[in-house]
Amino acid sequence: MKMRNLVREKIAQNGYALGAFVASSSAMNCEILGLNGLDFVIIDCEHAETNTETIVHMCRASELCGMAPLVRVYDPDDGPMMSRMLDVGVHGVMAPLISTPAQAQNLINFTKYAPRGKRGANGGRGPRWGLYDDYIHAANENCLTIAQCESIEGLENVEKIAAMPGLDAIFIGTGDLSLEMGIAFKADSSASHTVDDPQIVAAIDRVLAACRKNNVIPGIVTASAEDAARRIRQGFQLVTCMNDLGFFRSRSAQHIASVRELAAR
Repeated sequence: MKMRNLVREKIAQNGYALGAFVASSSAMNCEILGLNGLDFVIIDCEHAETNTETIVHMCRASELCGMAPLVRVYDPDDGPMMSRMLDVGVHGVMAPLISTPAQAQNLINFTKYAPRGKRGANGGRGPRWGLYDDYIHAANENCLTIAQCESIEGLENVEKIAAMPGLDAIFIGTGDLSLEMGIAFKADSSASHTVDDPQIVAAIDRVLAACRKNNVIPGIVTASAEDAARRIRQGFQLVTCMNDLGFFRSRSAQHIASVRELAAR
């Protein structure tokens, strides 16, 4: 079976890939999102408790729908976990809080094989149990290495990080960056992530420019359909438009309130 980079394929077709964070540890949610037409999911291991066996099921559910399963690890310095995620079959690894070139190099080392990195050889699910003769070359070409820029230090180093060989994408985290900058932030999936604050506008522009200069995929989290469309038009190519638990919380609250309002008439 030929290895494919589904995210790059979607970017080539549409100019962007649209996805969601999945914090529910649910393969069923991955399947539903894939059947609804999303291009990728980011299985969140930073803010959610998802074990390795569950991630395998989430990968299978995503792949059956033609959707790329990516994972966000919880520790930007835990290289072995990054490699293990690729071994079980995710199509890419996102590391949070990549603030220095040294951290970015560590991410690259554990997600790329030599000569690009230092990932260890393995015959697990990702490498198709050793049945894929060209897996090492194919993995270097197709498995995505994604750094999150979500700190002031990371922003100051973004040009250096974007220029590093082996890095495929930079994903700006406007929420954590807002907090560090002292900008009021509401952790609400339906709220604007302070993206109109001048400091955040400048940060977004800076990350986008660094990515464009170095042919790196620019990514961003968005808070609404309007915000997602705005970022796509701006030039972002890896765009998340929802978090599955946040979406369920907000939409279920709206639905329950509507039922009670109608019943009271």
